Amino acid sequence: MADWYEGWTDVTYPIFEGMTGWPGQPETSYDTLSCIHCGDTARVSMLHFSSHTGTHMDAPSHFLAEGIDMARVPIEIGLGPMRIAEIDCKAAVTPEDLLAYEGRTRPLEPGERLILRTPNSDKGFWPHKPFDEDYHGIGPAAAKLIVERRLLLIGVDYLSVGPFHEGNPQTHRALMGGNVWIIEGVDLRKITEGDYDMICLPLKLAGSDGSPIRILIKPAARQGIK
Repeated sequence: MADWYEGWTDVTYPIFEGMTGWPGQPETSYDTLSCIHCGDTARVSMLHFSSHTGTHMDAPSHFLAEGIDMARVPIEIGLGPMRIAEIDCKAAVTPEDLLAYEGRTRPLEPGERLILRTPNSDKGFWPHKPFDEDYHGIGPAAAKLIVERRLLLIGVDYLSVGPFHEGNPQTHRALMGGNVWIIEGVDLRKITEGDYDMICLPLKLAGSDGSPIRILIKPAARQGIK
């Protein structure tokens, strides 16, 4: 019998100095507080980065004044079955894109987790590249459909769930106001559409509006069930 930990794929982008971040936010950097080669007994680093760096989860407090913080995220949000949908959108994800996905697979059910693999994932290792203002986010109309489907969680493969140029706050507020949790920046370059199991946990950061996550996925035994 295979060990329980076999078969998992890490779909987390690493956090490193100088990586791509949201425009206007401080650059990710590390400071060395102590150094073994300098004669200290241990190496200790100070990390400087936004709570929305790389692969991360948004807390409702990110866009909702009365939203809860990361320390109060229910642990079951990121644990369990999940679907990955390939969305070949030209710009922002639309309701038609989601309906087409349902048509070739099966309807989305209340309480499901869904991560969208868009053309963002075909552009290579984007944390090394300049910020792409034309990334493929979820438009407000598609966000409304996701809320109507009563999904538990939605994920995307770039730094924000909403489009950069128009509709970003509206998408976030629609999802958060509809009790849909958000994860962003998932590394789906080598991942295909299908059913998976997921382990995804944020840091327990009191008062924070976001947190880096480590996300692992594994093809589900129920793969392809209609």
